[in-house]
Amino acid sequence: MRKMRRSGVLVCLLAVLGPGPLPAASEQAARQGSATEILRRAEEIRSPEVDYAVDFSLRTVSPTSTWKERSASYTLIAHGKDHSLVLIREPAPFYPGTLLIMREVYWLLLPRAEKPLQLSAQNVLEGDISYGDLARANLVRNYAVRLDGEEEVGGARCWRLELTRTGSDANYPRVRCWVEKKSSRPRKFEYYGKTGALLKTALYEDYRKTKLGVRPVRIEVTSPGRPDETTTLLFSDLRPLGLSHVSFTTDGLVAFRDAARSLLGADGSQSRVEDLVASLGRAGS
Repeated sequence: MRKMRRSGVLVCLLAVLGPGPLPAASEQAARQGSATEILRRAEEIRSPEVDYAVDFSLRTVSPTSTWKERSASYTLIAHGKDHSLVLIREPAPFYPGTLLIMREVYWLLLPRAEKPLQLSAQNVLEGDISYGDLARANLVRNYAVRLDGEEEVGGARCWRLELTRTGSDANYPRVRCWVEKKSSRPRKFEYYGKTGALLKTALYEDYRKTKLGVRPVRIEVTSPGRPDETTTLLFSDLRPLGLSHVSFTTDGLVAFRDAARSLLGADGSQSRVEDLVASLGRAGS
């Protein structure tokens, strides 16, 4: 993974500026280009442009609620930055319910449903579905970015970026993010709603070497609206996966769910996602 030198942005600016000062418009353009590059490098770490699979669990703790704690587990397969299928593994009664994310449009297919349900923007911003949006939203495509300063996060010196929504695909009008200067690793994201209020804060933590390079394997999410509640996402077994037999469409969503249901063992044992993908290849041959 390429590392950004501490002075990398300054060197880039000096090359553009030359010996004399730039007009205000040119200086702004230089800063804009630097900010876009910082975000692009961070996004390659957070959401790489490759086909892969990853297992993850979601655990929410809320000491003041009646339920105190709840958990779920999933397997996600991703086709580049814009297409994903999320297979619900736990709670077991929801298997093999599947979620399709198609360029920020969400479709949910429950285990016995005949057809998928398109989720509203409100559905996407609330509940467990919202964490898929935090992990898979395409920030480079959907936001204008500017450099907003520097700040320390978790002991690391970071660039602070201000992102503003440019199209209807993005669910959050405004996002702020902190990117580590030394490594380009994303460290912190803040997501804001239509009223300008902060909705969620996500901390990207515990970077580890995986089959797809160094990636964060822990995301911790909090919300000012629920101050006593913390949700932790833990990722494991991040690996490349050929997805030529998978259709990331509503028809493909049904085929994927049905393949998972057909391979469910009599004892309730669930199949590996690699086996599901292979069965789709056999069905299409």
